[in-house]
Amino acid sequence: MPRGASNAKKYGQPIYACAWLDDRTALLAGGGGKKSSGIPNRILIASLESSDTSTTTLAEAEAWTHTDEDAPQRLAVVCAFGGTLGVFRARRSASGAETASGDAIGEEKGKDRSSSTWTIVPANDLGLPSRVSVTPDEREIKCAAFNAEGTRLAIGLESGEVKILLWPSLEVEKELGAHEKGAVTDIAWAPDGDDLLTTSAENATTSNIGRGAVVWSVERGERVRTLFDESIANSRARNVVFRGAAYGPGTSASTSVAWTGVNLDGEGWVVKWDAKTWKVISKARVFKSEPISGFSVNAQGTLVAVGSSEGEVKVIDAQKFTLIKPVKRAHMIFVTAMAWNPKGNVVLSGSADASALATKIKKQSWTLRLLLWFTVLVVLILCWVTVLSAIFPDPIARVLESRPDSWNAVADFFSEGIKPTSAAESIAPDPSSLSGLRDEL
Repeated sequence: MPRGASNAKKYGQPIYACAWLDDRTALLAGGGGKKSSGIPNRILIASLESSDTSTTTLAEAEAWTHTDEDAPQRLAVVCAFGGTLGVFRARRSASGAETASGDAIGEEKGKDRSSSTWTIVPANDLGLPSRVSVTPDEREIKCAAFNAEGTRLAIGLESGEVKILLWPSLEVEKELGAHEKGAVTDIAWAPDGDDLLTTSAENATTSNIGRGAVVWSVERGERVRTLFDESIANSRARNVVFRGAAYGPGTSASTSVAWTGVNLDGEGWVVKWDAKTWKVISKARVFKSEPISGFSVNAQGTLVAVGSSEGEVKVIDAQKFTLIKPVKRAHMIFVTAMAWNPKGNVVLSGSADASALATKIKKQSWTLRLLLWFTVLVVLILCWVTVLSAIFPDPIARVLESRPDSWNAVADFFSEGIKPTSAAESIAPDPSSLSGLRDEL
């Protein structure tokens, strides 16, 4: 079993969900389930220790709340415990005194980080019970996401169902439908809030048209389309499982794109779609022999982070799909959760090995890029000049090479003590020789 990354932090509990309170404060959740396991079930807060430009490390947990025998599974302002939801408040206090009442998990109002501490408590003031059931038989919630306005919460269930809840009442507003043969693995709101994109664990091969990734109309409450890629169909893959969904800005302000992760026979791929036509724009393989188990795109739509079943983390450019930063052995076992901070330069990953890792992406320097391109250009020009010189040599040099006595005369001309007249006589000892040289030139 590979060793974990040296700067991954262990928290004594499997990590199943992660989020951010601000650019430098992370929220982690997970646990061992039943009390008999001896592993605590907690939601905890940890901050980034270093502001160095190249590395960053998570600190020890500075605040947490126990969740009895329910292991937190998902975080999206609210926390999912199997088939129920719980709501908590994260508060920041300065010098032991509370400075802001805060909001539900995710809102930050304190400003002085050096003298502030966090606390996390159930949000009893919302008039909700400690656990809210959203399905009659408490089918497990696999993913959840708020719309941009924070007024609706979309959830995906283990049964494949997709539901829309109102916030903060958590009442079911709409039931959109269900994936047929698998649990919902991820869910994302379109920027305008009109559509939802969901992925599921069902096999989406050509013989199973209608499965995999689905676009839903929130207003009409129905399925709009199932995503389909001809190249995937032509690959003859036997197992096609979508894992991860996100929307983001396109190449212009009026366009938007979407990204999905997809595992083809155990290989992890990232696919970019046109969010209007739902045709594939581009795709790239990110893991050759490992499926994707974690997926996240930053809010700016510039970076995609993926985690593998073997604990590896990679960050790629969201538009060009070039590799930005690989982190081998980031975790000892599979990645369970990933989330970008609001600034979009640090990605948080968690694993069932009880570790969490913050991976910071340095902003690329345009000065360095220009210097590199200038160096490459100079080298290319020198190579081109060398090639041209070999193909088209100087005619004077060619004549001098063909007449050894001419080289001697030129050498004598520049030697000490030799008069120019004697050099001229040596170059042209007789008129006929000079005439021949002129003809050759």
